[in-house]
Amino acid sequence: MEERLLRALGGLRLQPRPRRGRFGKTLVLLRGLPGSGKSTLARQLKRDYPSAVVLSTDDFFNRNGVYVFEHDFLEDAHEWNQARADKAMKNGKSPVIIDNTNIHAWEMKPYVMMARENSYEVIFREPDTPWKFNVQELARRNIHDVPRQKIQRMKEQYEHGVTFHSVLRAQKPNGAERSTGAPQAGGGHGAQRAPRAALADRRLRGPRTNLAPVN
Repeated sequence: MEERLLRALGGLRLQPRPRRGRFGKTLVLLRGLPGSGKSTLARQLKRDYPSAVVLSTDDFFNRNGVYVFEHDFLEDAHEWNQARADKAMKNGKSPVIIDNTNIHAWEMKPYVMMARENSYEVIFREPDTPWKFNVQELARRNIHDVPRQKIQRMKEQYEHGVTFHSVLRAQKPNGAERSTGAPQAGGGHGAQRAPRAALADRRLRGPRTNLAPVN
């Protein structure tokens, strides 16, 4: 399945070919600005590879099918998604697909470290959509109403040409915030705001979603 997946993703093998028998499991790190087609690509891969596990930090903010974003809980959401990915890899699931914006190399580092620890090959993949860096079109297409100004800033910060080794070497700058395909706190119309008490409860108990847990 690994070679077929590589062909489907355009042959983007971004680690040296391993010695025979070392890999056989794949981590796909999707990257792209809001509205560029990452989630569409993730759904396509899931259709083509039913064994795939698709994990997105956005899942944390889904409550009974409603997207409820709160910026203060973004780090909790990323840690939760990383824990799901770690569990999936420890259980040998493949491919594991991370559907996040992943603007900066350092944001992907926890996943790449898990892949190395669990002998997963890593593939970085962007959507092939012609508008993937067209800020005006991205602002129109993204489902969470991320404003054009924020997408423009994300585009300016987007790190091109990442590799397995460059991600492992990446360090989070002091004071840097994670990228997110959600509106800024208090902005946008696609994400509703939840009561603070409900979000605090979710931080303690974990997110309530309509998605099946990773086995």
